[in-house]
Amino acid sequence: MVLWGPMWSWVVRAGPGGKGRSRDPGDGYISRMDAGFVALFRHHAWASDRLFAACEGLPADHLEFVVQGTFGGLGATLRHLVEAEERYVRGLRGETAPGPDAAGGIDRPVPPEALAPSVRVLRRRAASSAAALIELAEATTSDAVVTATHQGQPAVVRAITFFTQALDHGCEHRTQVRHSLTILGYDPPDIDGWAYDEEVLGPLPG
Repeated sequence: MVLWGPMWSWVVRAGPGGKGRSRDPGDGYISRMDAGFVALFRHHAWASDRLFAACEGLPADHLEFVVQGTFGGLGATLRHLVEAEERYVRGLRGETAPGPDAAGGIDRPVPPEALAPSVRVLRRRAASSAAALIELAEATTSDAVVTATHQGQPAVVRAITFFTQALDHGCEHRTQVRHSLTILGYDPPDIDGWAYDEEVLGPLPG
C-alpha cells in the first residue's frame, strides 16, 4: 500500500514474518520511530493544551503584554506557536500550500491588537496539529524524507528535521509564554516531564 498518499513516495510491504517494512524497490528493513519518540509528542500535545487552557481567560491587555527577548506579545506568541506547528504538519504531509513555507516560516510578530482568532480557537487548532504530529510520528519511518516548500522553492527535507523542529519550537515558545505569565503575576501551569509523569502516566505498576 502507499503510505499517506502524497506524503510518501514508496510502497510499504510486509517482510519476513509479515512484520518488516521495506522500500520498493529494495528489501532493506526500515524501522518506524520507536515508542519513546512518539511519547515525546504526547507530552508536547499535553503541555501545549495546558498552557493554552491557562491563557483562555486572560484579559486583552495581558494578551498584549510583551517581554523583551521573546517573539512578541503573549497572544501573538500563542498564535505563532500554532501557525508554525500547522506548517510543520503540512510539510510532513508533503503539502506545499496554502500558507507560508513549511520549513522555516515567514510570519513575524504583529501588533497585539491584531490577534485573531481567539485563544480558545487557537487551543483547538493546537490540539488538532498536535494530534496530527502524534499520528505522523507513529507512521513515519526513521529515514523518511518529504518534499516541502522552503524559501519559496520545493526542497527535500528529512522528516526527522520537521519533528525535531516541532518539539524545539514548541518548548521555546511555551517557555516564553510561561515567563510572561509569571511576570504578570500568574502561576503558570507546570508542564515539565515530572508533571506529565505524575498527571498523565501515573504510578508504575506494582
